[in-house]
This record gives sequence, C-alpha cells and structure tokens, in this order.
Amino acid sequence: MSTESTKTKSLQPVQATERIVALDVLRGFAILAVLVAFTMWNLGSPSSDTYGTFDYVLDYVLAIIVDTKAYTLLAFLFGLGFSIQMNRAGQRGESIVPVYVRRLLALMLIGVAHSILLRNGDILVPYATLGFVLLLFRNAANRVLLVGVIIGAVFQYAVQALWQYSGIPIPQRPDTTGMGHIASNLVWSAYWYKTAIIHWPAALPMFLAGLYVGRRRLLENVAEHRRGLRQILVAGLCIGVVAFVGRLLVIRGRSYNVYAASLVDVSVNLLWSIHAWGLAAFYASAVLLLLQRPGFQKFSSVFSAVGRMSLTNYLLQSILVVPICIAFDLYDKVTPSLGSLLAVLVALVQIPLSVVWLKHFRFSPAEWLWRSITYWKPQPMRLGGRSSSASAELSVAE
Repeated sequence: MSTESTKTKSLQPVQATERIVALDVLRGFAILAVLVAFTMWNLGSPSSDTYGTFDYVLDYVLAIIVDTKAYTLLAFLFGLGFSIQMNRAGQRGESIVPVYVRRLLALMLIGVAHSILLRNGDILVPYATLGFVLLLFRNAANRVLLVGVIIGAVFQYAVQALWQYSGIPIPQRPDTTGMGHIASNLVWSAYWYKTAIIHWPAALPMFLAGLYVGRRRLLENVAEHRRGLRQILVAGLCIGVVAFVGRLLVIRGRSYNVYAASLVDVSVNLLWSIHAWGLAAFYASAVLLLLQRPGFQKFSSVFSAVGRMSLTNYLLQSILVVPICIAFDLYDKVTPSLGSLLAVLVALVQIPLSVVWLKHFRFSPAEWLWRSITYWKPQPMRLGGRSSSASAELSVAE
C-alpha cells in the first residue's frame, strides 16, 4: 500500500468498535440539559414580578440545577473529545492538526448559519474559535493545563475591567424590538462577535479540564476509576454548594463603593462559575457511576442515542422551537412553566427520533455534513451500505 493511500485511510472517522459509550451517554445528558436551558432562559421571559408561586419556584430550582451547568458539561466534553482524538492520532503516528483545523472551520460555518437563521445565542462559533486555542495546548504539560484553567477562569473578567477602565465604550445589548427574525439575529450575532473577548473565554477552563481527563483515559475504563469518581462526586457537590452559598453571602454584603462594587461583581460571577463547575463534575461522575449498574445501562441507551446525534440534536432544538415562538409570538413571553413544557415536548421528539434514526443510518444529518467536509468526501450514510466494513459510525469522540 502506498504512503498516500495509507495517509488517506488514516484520516477517517473511527471505527464503530472504537466508540466510547460513556461519552455518548454524557453528551446526550448534556444536550438534553442544554435544551432546558435554551427554552427556559434564551427565548426571553416576562418580569419575574409577574410570576406566580409555581413559576417562581420552578425558575429558582432549575437555575440552581441546570443554568450554566449544561453548557459547562458540554464544553468539558468538547475538550475531552479533542483529547481522545489526539490520543488516537498519536497511536497512528499522525498529526491531529490538519484534520482538526478542517473540523473547526466546518463547525464554524455551521455555527454562523445557525446563529443567523435560527438561534442568535449559538455556541458553535465560540467553541470552534476556542478550539484553535485548545490546539496550542495539545502538547502542554499537565501543570500548564492547570495554569491555563486558572487564567481562563479570570481572563474574561480581567479583560472586561480593562475595557471599562480604557474609556472605550463596551457595546450594549441591542434592542431589536420590531425587527424581523433574521434582522434581529444579525444584530445579536454582531453584538456577540464584538464582545466575544469577554464572553467566549468562559468555556476555555472546561476545554482544558476535558483535555486533562482525556489524557488520563478515564472514560476508556470507568470501572478502574470508580473510587476516584466517588471522590469527584462528593467534592463536586460540596464545591458547588459552598460556592453557591458564598455567592449569596457576597451579594448580601454588596458595597456601593464603585471600586468595591466592581470587585464584588467579579466575585459573584466567579463564584457562580465555580458553582457550575462543581455541579457539572457531580453530574458527570454520577452518570459514569450509574453506568456501572446493569439496570441503568439499559436506560442509558436513550441518552446514548441523543449523544451520538449531538450536533443534529443541538440544531434540531432551534429548528423546532424557533418556528413555534415566531408563529405564536412567544419571544420575551416564555414563563418558566411554558419553557419547561417546550423542553419536554422537544425531548419527546428528539429521543425517539434519535433511536429510530440510528437503527438505519450511521450518521445523523448534521454530523454527516460535518464529517464529509472534514474528510473531503461524502461519508457512507446507510447502515449496511457500501464500504460498511471500512467506514465508521458517528463517534462523539470526534
């Protein structure tokens, strides 16, 4: 076999036998949690003063349980997937850079289309952009990753403070009242891109944490790490609770001195991030430990199917919800109870659709497009189709 043909063969999606089921399940769990966050807090809500007791309690409880934690876990899994890809590329003696750069560029194009046509709070472009930063850490020592996590945690706040003190106006959140859907999305997308430096880096600490965990190969043999997972379970819950309580105490002791108030704001935001990291670690370790139980393994196939179609399901959330909001004029009117109902209805579509689709196809539509662009040729779609022995199913490790 020629060198060129060997290289071409190596630049393929991983084989179905190389799939990591635990990663599928975690990503499915995260995508469904992102759905709740999307319908609860990204569609616009009336003033909380208008909420009844049920809506008020529902909003408060779900904010503690879900808000920020879903995206935190998804960012962690992005870094973890990169680490697994890098490990496998190293085993083949190949560089991950060329293929991964194409993957990031393709993801960026999908994200731009998504943010303009559907959801102006898109995370694909930020993830693709930070993916290039992640590449810079691919060979970094673990200590450097730890330093990167710490710097990433405070970077956005430091930049925002410097921006404020520079006297250069920070763009204000736009008012798109009366605008059409596409026009509004264009304005919001422009705002997010202009202020990216103080918003997007929030995902970087989790990217680096995922890279570190991937190096430890925790998901490739969960049974051997059960003791460590139990420790993470307890530590994550304790950190999450302590940070949440600490945040409440800081808010109550807020000073009205301008400089002290700025410090308090940073502390409040940072404590919320730490709270989110702790609970995300708690959720991930809990799911992995449950996967060791035969009863949950059967149930986990639901999350696994959703996770295997993670990109498609992320886009499908917008495809289903946005037309409903436009048709019924729901933007800025979504109460917690309505948001929860929308999440349940969409999940009832996504879960069975994912299970049925993967019985007939290797790839979901968005993943097929993404990987076809990445590998420079259309991937075989149907199960049992041509080249079935040499082609792979969708792997969330990618």
